[in-house]
Amino acid sequence: MSLKLLTQLSHFITMMFGIALGMTLCLLYQFKVKVFIDDLIPYILLIILMSGCMRIYTLLLWKKNNYSSKIFNG
Repeated sequence: MSLKLLTQLSHFITMMFGIALGMTLCLLYQFKVKVFIDDLIPYILLIILMSGCMRIYTLLLWKKNNYSSKIFNG
């Protein structure tokens, strides 16, 4: 797997975490205003679980291919 593809995958996973966080904040706001939308909770959990699994997969690929960064390695 190329470095460019791994970087794109990493950005996609971060975007999915952001979407799940935004949806969660919207739900919290709606709970406070007393408008309930319970149908979104399974989708939020699914996005978070998928993002977590994909993040672990990406980290394993980075380690397997011995990619390094001058910023993080000092």
